[in-house]
Amino acid sequence: MKEMQFSAVLLMTLMALALMVFLPRRVSDNRVANRSRWLMTGGLLLMGVQFLIQYVSGSRSTSMEQAVLINLVFFIPAAALMSLNILNLERQGRISRFEWLAGIPTWLLALALLTYGILGGIDSRQLLYSEILASSAYSVMQIYYSWLHLREVSRMELVLADYYDQDRSGLLRWMKFTIVMMSLTTVLVPLVIFSGGWLLACFALSLFVGIFYMWFCFVRYVITGASQHVEEAEQYAGQKDDDVNDNTMEKADEAVAKWVGNGSYLKSGVTKPMAATEMQLPLYMLSAWIRNKGYASYSRWITELRVEEAKHAIKQHPEWSVEAVADHCGISRSHFQRVFHDITGETPAQYSKN
Repeated sequence: MKEMQFSAVLLMTLMALALMVFLPRRVSDNRVANRSRWLMTGGLLLMGVQFLIQYVSGSRSTSMEQAVLINLVFFIPAAALMSLNILNLERQGRISRFEWLAGIPTWLLALALLTYGILGGIDSRQLLYSEILASSAYSVMQIYYSWLHLREVSRMELVLADYYDQDRSGLLRWMKFTIVMMSLTTVLVPLVIFSGGWLLACFALSLFVGIFYMWFCFVRYVITGASQHVEEAEQYAGQKDDDVNDNTMEKADEAVAKWVGNGSYLKSGVTKPMAATEMQLPLYMLSAWIRNKGYASYSRWITELRVEEAKHAIKQHPEWSVEAVADHCGISRSHFQRVFHDITGETPAQYSKN
C-alpha cells in the first residue's frame, strides 16, 4: 500500500504540473478551458496531498479511522473541483452560483461531523459513525453533480446533432465515461474506504486509471480543437426562432428543394449555418422548416438524404465499393455502415444483395 500511495503522489503531482506549466501555451486565449484547467489542477493537488499525508503518517496500517478521516477531508473538495471542471466545459463557463458552491456546504458539514467524531477519540465508535455520515454527504453531493452532467451531455448531443451534418457525439464520449466513473465512486467510496487489503488496492488502482484517463482526454479535448467545435455549435443553440407562417414555410420549401436538387447536401462538412447561407434563408427559418417536417435535428435530415442517395448509388453502380459510396454521399467512411443500417435496417452489402 505504501508503494501505491507514493505512486499516487507522483502521478497527481506530474499531471498537475503539466496542467500548470505546459497546457497554458495551448489554451491561453480560451477562458473556459483555462478555468477548467485550474479546477482540475486544484483537484489533483488535493488528492496528491491526501496520499502524501497517508504515506508519511502510515495511517492505513495503524488506524483505519484515521485513514478514512484523511480521505474524507481531502477527497470531498477534490471530487467537487473535478466535477466543476467538467461542468464548466459542458456549460461553456455558465455555472450558477449555487452550482459553484454546492461542494462547500458538503465539505463544511463533513468537517463538522468529523470534528464531533474526533472528540470521542480517534478509534471511537463516535468517529466511525461520523465518518459514515460524512461519506453519505459526499454521495449526495456527487449524485447532484452526476445528475447535472447527464443532463448537460444529453443537451450537448442535441446541440451538436442540430449543427453539424454528421455525428459528432464522439467528442463527448470521454465526458460520458467520466460521469460513469464519478457515479461509481458515489457508490463505492463510502464502502471501500472503510475496508483494506486487496479490495482497497483494486479500487485505488482503478481510480488512478480513471483520473489519468480524464486528465488525458481533457488535455486532448482542449488542444485538438474539439472544444472549439462544441463551442461553435453552442453559439447557435441559444438563438430563438422568429414567428413563422405559411408564407415563410413556402419560401423555405422552395429554397430547400432547390438546394437539395443541386446536390449540395452531398458535400461533407456542411454545417446548418452554411446550409442556410447557401439557401439564402435565415437560420431560424431553416430550423423551423426542419422541425415542421418532423426531423429531430439537422444532422438527421441530412443523413436521411444522404442514405437515400447511397441507396440510389448502390443500385446504379453495383461495382462501387462501400468506401466509394460513402465518399459520394458525403458520409465519413467510419460512420457509413452504422448510419446506413440505422436508417434502412440493413448493411450496404445486404441492401445491394437484396
